[in-house]
Amino acid sequence: MKKIKAGKEWYVEKEASTSTRPYRLTFWCLKHFPRWLVNFITYCAALYFFVFDKRCRQESVRYQKNLKAYSPAFKKIKPLRQVATFAVTIVEKIDCWTNPIPFENIRFSDDDAQALIEQLNQGKGAFIIISHLGDSEVLRSLANKNEIGIKKTIPIAVLSDRDVSSNFSKAMNAMNHNFTLNTIDVNDITPATIEKIMDTINQGGLVVCAGDRLSKNKSERYLTHDFLGKPAPFSYGVYFLADLVAAPVYFVWGFRRGNIVLRRDCEMFVIKSKAKLGGGRKGREERMNALCAEFVQKLEGFVQKYPYQWYNFFDFWMFPNGEENAN
Repeated sequence: MKKIKAGKEWYVEKEASTSTRPYRLTFWCLKHFPRWLVNFITYCAALYFFVFDKRCRQESVRYQKNLKAYSPAFKKIKPLRQVATFAVTIVEKIDCWTNPIPFENIRFSDDDAQALIEQLNQGKGAFIIISHLGDSEVLRSLANKNEIGIKKTIPIAVLSDRDVSSNFSKAMNAMNHNFTLNTIDVNDITPATIEKIMDTINQGGLVVCAGDRLSKNKSERYLTHDFLGKPAPFSYGVYFLADLVAAPVYFVWGFRRGNIVLRRDCEMFVIKSKAKLGGGRKGREERMNALCAEFVQKLEGFVQKYPYQWYNFFDFWMFPNGEENAN
């Protein structure tokens, strides 16, 4: 084990943008500019952050080096491409909420998407685990538009870090009032919020949260699993909640076809977890770890398939005690 240079942990940092203006400006550009010009502006913004954000460059290289050591199929380290892909994804997040991607432009792989739709139509809720690989926001947008075969309006509770995404949420809600349906601060889980989560499930809705980020208020509690060949910390609370509500769990990923082009088409993966959840406190740790291990295995597979759509720009392998694996 080796110590990492002391500094502010990534999970306590706030949103980089301090206002809603960048998002509103992006929306204005999407509305008035041709797509090629939006592409050009997006690439310029990506280059600016790549040049002036040292940490962004360093962590992109760190991640890609780890991926290269783990996967022989990954040949070239291209941090600028990863940053550019992230910039394009931010633009597409705004685009899919203000001008939704047509359903015919989204390809669902041969997985469990239909099973999830049928379950929701039967009035049974589900627990959705997403990640910061790709962009699963498209599926949420489609669900709100009722374009995926759901026969009724379903409640959706989204667990997110309000300190990190508050300005983005405010801007999107101003541009599309369907954006913020029911947001729960993942850093402030109380008995009242757990009750809200349970109510959402019992009403046949979806609870959505990311399985690859730590809570800043509960960072001392985490699950440890190997990711790309090195131990990494994963959220304890997400997997605890999944076991507590004991609803069927689905992993959802959305990927753009083409890394750095605004093509308005993507591929969705909806995978039902095989983990057996629920049953009280006895055996909870084992069930949580089994679910997390399954998520990490799927995450590793998709990282190798879509390596530049990884949007965790921090030392993913650093633990809250400031240590990481030495290799």
